Amino acid sequence: MWLKLRWARFFTLAGWNWKLSPRPGFDFQVTFPCPHGECDGSHTLIVRIVDKCYEALVRKHGETFNYAYDVPHPALFGDGPANTYWEMAHGAGGGCESVDDWMTRARWTDVCKNVNELWERAAHD
Repeated sequence: MWLKLRWARFFTLAGWNWKLSPRPGFDFQVTFPCPHGECDGSHTLIVRIVDKCYEALVRKHGETFNYAYDVPHPALFGDGPANTYWEMAHGAGGGCESVDDWMTRARWTDVCKNVNELWERAAHD
């Protein structure tokens, strides 16, 4: 329960739009901005919170989802931004993503925040 609450706080601090997932088996539906013209300005994930490390999330994602490029994209989030995993089309390509990588590479002018600082703030705000 606390991990789900922390993720909700994190999404808010990061400026991502989120709501409880309308799909059974998932916890959140999250939409976040994307600067690529091919991406229509954003991406949407359906997120299941699973208290596992990155490697376990990658394995579970492969076992659980037959076609990970569905929209919204199924994602598994563990304890912290480095322990997240999803696959999606992005720009002219796509592939494997994580919150840590996504926010580190992001060049958003309005959200230039350190992902680890946000994660720590989410535990205390």
